[in-house]
Amino acid sequence: LYRFKVHLLRRQIETGMYKDEELVAKQKELAQLEAMDYRLKETGGQSAPVRSFWDRWRNFYGESGFVNPRGDRLLTELSVRALRELRPKLMMINYNDPDYVHWGNPSHYTRAISIIDEGIQRIMDTVEADEEYKDNTIFAIVPDCGRDNNRAIPVAYQHHFNTKSSHEIFALFMGPGIAKGKVITDKVDQTSVTATIGGCMNMQTLHAEAPALEQVFV
Repeated sequence: LYRFKVHLLRRQIETGMYKDEELVAKQKELAQLEAMDYRLKETGGQSAPVRSFWDRWRNFYGESGFVNPRGDRLLTELSVRALRELRPKLMMINYNDPDYVHWGNPSHYTRAISIIDEGIQRIMDTVEADEEYKDNTIFAIVPDCGRDNNRAIPVAYQHHFNTKSSHEIFALFMGPGIAKGKVITDKVDQTSVTATIGGCMNMQTLHAEAPALEQVFV
């Protein structure tokens, strides 16, 4: 919700909510927030459709941040709303609740996986119920890293101890043009995922070090 916070502060300033010294302080705060976001520098600010998206979010959930979902449930909610309202051609959802396992509680890890599983199901249901996206959407589900399975260390699900399981991950592709029920056991580089998605979208991926996974296509 970083970009929403930027949008909200700008809207509050525009409506004259702040005066005098407080206004100067809020303008400074807004400038600092915007300076932290490279996307604003590249695009000149959030687009009109995105600003309208945040206005609707504000109207529904308010400004406190205590009403809307949190963590990865929030990412699912944002994704579903974006599909319905912004109609993206490419969406990347970076679920990250499993990283709470670093606090030392394995249940944080397993519960986070369940939340992600539920989120993916909801997103897929949203796609299937939409005539434009149905049978016209490819899903690529990929962890960013594996996990250790060494029970001798205090937190068994880290990924810092150079174990085989921390280096190896899975990738799941599904959708039109993707081979159904096919299992590929070859070891490949993770950057092949980038090239594969590029191949699905007829986009060049000149900076990906590994080639596309041609095996996944029908």
